[in-house]
Amino acid sequence: MMLFFVLNGFAQEAFKIKWSMDYTLGGVSNHANFSPTDAVLAGGGNTNALNGGYGLGGATVAAYVVRPWPNSFSDGRYTEFKFTAKSFKYNITSISLRLRRSPDGPKQFKIRTSLDGFTSDLTASTLVNPSQFYTFSVPAGFNNLSENTFTFRVYSYGPTSIYGTLWFDEIIVNGDVVAIVLPIYLTYFKGKSSEGNAILSWEMTWEKDSKEFLIERRDENAFTPIATLPANGETQGRTRYTFTDEMPAAGVNHYRLRMTDQNDHIVFSALADVHVQSETASFYIAPNPAPPSKISVFGQNIDPGSLELTNWAGLRIVIKHEFNAPGFVDLIPDQALLPGLYLLSYQKNGRKEHAKVLVR
Repeated sequence: MMLFFVLNGFAQEAFKIKWSMDYTLGGVSNHANFSPTDAVLAGGGNTNALNGGYGLGGATVAAYVVRPWPNSFSDGRYTEFKFTAKSFKYNITSISLRLRRSPDGPKQFKIRTSLDGFTSDLTASTLVNPSQFYTFSVPAGFNNLSENTFTFRVYSYGPTSIYGTLWFDEIIVNGDVVAIVLPIYLTYFKGKSSEGNAILSWEMTWEKDSKEFLIERRDENAFTPIATLPANGETQGRTRYTFTDEMPAAGVNHYRLRMTDQNDHIVFSALADVHVQSETASFYIAPNPAPPSKISVFGQNIDPGSLELTNWAGLRIVIKHEFNAPGFVDLIPDQALLPGLYLLSYQKNGRKEHAKVLVR
């Protein structure tokens, strides 16, 4: 069966971008399509110097405290929140925020966005009582956005003194990532086990402007890229691709394809599961994690000339060996190893074994 690919197999994916304002103006996104920038205060400095500009009373953790504010609305005094979108179109469904004013703080606020050049109000509201946080959830309804950046600004005004402050807490943008359909037909993506390796294969019946395939394997709870294969760009006939993972874990391994076109749009395949039988190893690493200056290998009649150490990118590490206690061989790198994961391979009787080495 041929598949016309849609992002992750769903029509759209929810996303959330949040500026917690917890002693930082930085934002975070739960979706890889978006990169928020730090919030910015415009129209002059922040003269509230207490606690470096942050307050605690009633905030989720902490809140950003700003003063002064103008007596009447000014389009030059605001706090700005911005993010960039990398590949996919998106919808913005709502903007939510928690605000609090001091007894002499500004009572009015407005939100405007970059979609109309900050000329009209998305919302305008009042902070009735002082010294308490109000939570506002403002419907947005901005659909099928293709702008690379989206910005909104919070304006406030109407204090009773120059010392009146406004507190910002938990600024959140909610929305959906719109499906991207790539003009590629995938007939299958599957895998099988062979001699301790996982052999992956897939077939395309048609490609247009395809760029590359990224093979990803799920390690614990996250997918990790393990290889990249170039695509053929444009094809009308059947094209088969294969990749061999020489480092699968014993048991069931989960793989997926991340397919990218020339415009850097991305979609994912369904999962391919490969069950790799555990085999009795003829050598062991002890201790593992290993120190950066020495890797100790234990095994019967180990031939050190058949041992090869590579880093996670596949680059060979120059090593020398020293015999230690009976059954132990110490591998000494020319230079101390950097912390990370390495692969030790051993060729014996036509069979190649692998062991992961963690260096701390």
